[in-house]
Amino acid sequence: MSGLRLLSKLVLMFLALTANIAVTAQTIEYLNTNNINAGMGTGGNLFTKADSGGLNPIWNMFEVPKGSGKSEIFTAALWMCAQDSAGTDYVAASRYFDYGVDYYNGPITSVYDRNYDTFFNRVFKVTKSQLSQFQNLSFPVTSSQVDSSILYWPGKGNPSVLSDYHVTISAPLAPFIDVNNNGIYEPLLGDYPFIAADQSIFFVFNDARGLHHESGGNSLGMEIRGMASSFANINTCVAAGGRNALDNTVFVQYQIENKSQSDYHNFNLGLFADPDIGCPDNDFVGCDSLRSLMFAYNATANDSACNNIPGYDSLPIALGIQWLNQTMDVFGMYTGQGSPTAAVPQPITTSQYCNQLSGLWLDGPPFTTYGGTGYGDSTGTPTKFLYSGDPNDTTQWSEVQSHVIPSDQKMYSASGPVTFRSGEIKHYDFAFITSYDITSNHIAIVDTLKLAADYISAFYHNCILPEQALSVVQLNSNQPFISIYPNPATEQVSIVAGDYIKSLELMDIRGRILSTQAIGAKTFTLPVAGLARGVYLVNVQCTAGNVVKKIVVE
Repeated sequence: MSGLRLLSKLVLMFLALTANIAVTAQTIEYLNTNNINAGMGTGGNLFTKADSGGLNPIWNMFEVPKGSGKSEIFTAALWMCAQDSAGTDYVAASRYFDYGVDYYNGPITSVYDRNYDTFFNRVFKVTKSQLSQFQNLSFPVTSSQVDSSILYWPGKGNPSVLSDYHVTISAPLAPFIDVNNNGIYEPLLGDYPFIAADQSIFFVFNDARGLHHESGGNSLGMEIRGMASSFANINTCVAAGGRNALDNTVFVQYQIENKSQSDYHNFNLGLFADPDIGCPDNDFVGCDSLRSLMFAYNATANDSACNNIPGYDSLPIALGIQWLNQTMDVFGMYTGQGSPTAAVPQPITTSQYCNQLSGLWLDGPPFTTYGGTGYGDSTGTPTKFLYSGDPNDTTQWSEVQSHVIPSDQKMYSASGPVTFRSGEIKHYDFAFITSYDITSNHIAIVDTLKLAADYISAFYHNCILPEQALSVVQLNSNQPFISIYPNPATEQVSIVAGDYIKSLELMDIRGRILSTQAIGAKTFTLPVAGLARGVYLVNVQCTAGNVVKKIVVE
């Protein structure tokens, strides 16, 4: 570790030790309503908890099946890379807090003090049962009548947070139902958190508070608001066979706001994951680009315990991470320590992170197919997706076909590049899906996982989006919520709004109006079967304002 990185880590340790962190703050909460016990903690990483500065991390908080003591994920985290108009690189990333942190707990603010740290050094969990009890109260009520998870939900303007923590939440943060429609979260008057799952955990962090010690990159000025959720006992709006998939899935959704003054170009967002399918030393990884799915599975039929880590023994099990509302444009992997080539150690520098998010090896060359490791083959065809074949088909490119030595593998996928303008908000939604079946085998279970991913994708587009469930949206903001699905489409698209749709204009990409329709409802089905393939604009005019959305006709 360099002297500068060591000094930075010591400074972060001092700040963490001197911060006044309230003992009542919940730094870890668990989603445990279905077959998965998924812990969400502070620090920005998924299924991990870390104190300020990346101290005292707790890993392996993705227990499946629940109660087994076995885990599939060591940790997962967001990576970002972009350039400004001058071509300067900006990077925010996290892995294991090796050199400190890039992400800091809480939203972006002008003053970071002890009151701020006391309140925001936590995650915020709420359940459907808590909300049901709350809604049976007769309002107004006193604070003693309200569950603390509802009382201190970080909604805009929450007076209880101001009075008890001396923290003002001046901008939209956590989503809530605004009963009196005044834009302020007032639980004593009947406002309550907005969730539609059985359990949800809200968390918020940013990359603007301090230096980026992990990646060494320049701060992008991004505020990341997230919601992790799980369902149970869902009998409606689930396709035949989809109930089991839903019982083994955790949804994680991000709302990312560019609070800097810069418009970014070539913005790539990636999700890094260290999948440890029981014993971490015998894993394989791969992807299905058509499903926007990356996955991990055991390379051996028996997953024995190793290094005091319990294995899954003979249980065939696989983990999938699916992009739900964005395309997966890159899939890559690396092995970290002891890697067989110079290309696949862990990323450290900003250029290495940006290379990986762009579908390149650390040292710059593209991935190449077909067969082998995808590295060092000048005759291969460049690709953005490593190991994109079916592991069950020996003619397709996978780690099985390539005879890769099983190891403790890491994987990542990315979406982009896109433009990310100052003040803009982007949404990135993921599903963490598990499949296991004692009647299958350690390779065939990947096909079972892919089928589960199809069920989850259908549930997301047909059930979550129309009900605005899980989506980290600001129901109290000035811009109405609009969901359009499926997108891309071939026959028709469904348009769902959080407000009444007065009219709708369909335009070509140049903004020329092709049709105008009066609606007068919150939902509408727009036929697109007669349109030429391409990108179109839909101007949805609601009572509270208008929103322009892109749709793709295939």
